[in-house]
Amino acid sequence: MSKIEPTFSQSLKRLEEIVEKLEDPNLDLEEGLSLLEEGVKLHKLCRDKLTQANTKIEKILKDDQGALDEGNSEKEPA
Repeated sequence: MSKIEPTFSQSLKRLEEIVEKLEDPNLDLEEGLSLLEEGVKLHKLCRDKLTQANTKIEKILKDDQGALDEGNSEKEPA
């Protein structure tokens, strides 16, 4: 049985919760390590999702010659 991967928003929200818990000075070591491990996994998941989104955005923004359109509305004369 496979686990459903959380969305970017869900992962980010959980990361914020983890950070808040890790900031508690009364957190015991074992729970802290467990939360840190979960946070590192979520960080990687978020980073991967952002990389995928960035790649998709770059593909969308490419002009018809294959060059990245960096938002310049004025084209240089050929």
